[in-house]
Amino acid sequence: MKKEQILNLMNTVGPDLIEEADIQAPAKRRMPKAVRTGLIAACLCLALLGTAFAAANPEAVAALIDRLTVQVAQPGEAPGYSVTGGPMTKYSLSAFSPDLIAASESREGPVVILTFDTWGEVQAFLGENIPCSWPKEWDPQRYQVLLFHTGSEVLWGIDIYSVDISRQAEVYAEIRTELWRSENVSGGLGGLDGSTITQLDSYPMPNGSVAELVQVIDPETVYLDGTPTGIRPQQCSGYFMRDGILYTVTAYSPVPPQEDVEAQLKTVLDSFP
Repeated sequence: MKKEQILNLMNTVGPDLIEEADIQAPAKRRMPKAVRTGLIAACLCLALLGTAFAAANPEAVAALIDRLTVQVAQPGEAPGYSVTGGPMTKYSLSAFSPDLIAASESREGPVVILTFDTWGEVQAFLGENIPCSWPKEWDPQRYQVLLFHTGSEVLWGIDIYSVDISRQAEVYAEIRTELWRSENVSGGLGGLDGSTITQLDSYPMPNGSVAELVQVIDPETVYLDGTPTGIRPQQCSGYFMRDGILYTVTAYSPVPPQEDVEAQLKTVLDSFP
């Protein structure tokens, strides 16, 4: 292995690993070459083992990631659920594209709504410094980008929304700027009277994120040509954070069982880069 490769690997080893080794050289003395070589080898092994562990145990690694919390309303409370979590990233205004800033400055009200045909157009409008991503092979009719301002004064949030009818799913991303007054994730959904709301198991995604899943089955009956079918509409939503951006992915289905719409949602979650 070349010297440069060894040094690069050493840079990936955190100081906590070296501290845990509890190996210290005597004051004003260099560690013997054999000991230093052994320590380097041990640290390299730890780094490589960590990589292998992550590849073989994605669910265990996902458990270490900053997680969102879902709280479902208790009996006697208004139906619905809340989603909370740690701080969102506040992106500086200079990180966004000049076109986005110009659209914000030329606004006539507190909310600006723009429509784009492709994800590439949305990315260019956001700016190359904003790491927002979207599912692969997503086929929507359009993308909507919403710019939010407080009292028509400052740009504090950019949200992106899109529906793929062929997948019966929608994606909503929430980005916050440095002018946002809050700190932590806060969201959720209100249910209808009689809705059945269930928090499902967390879902480790291939990209390293963890989605918190919630199933909602509404009490309303689906009608076909004016005739009740006895089918209760249902949806399954997944919430996850990536680069300090909150994503909500929802799959819809008018047909039971629950496993179908849950699998439908997971297919979309798996397609995030």
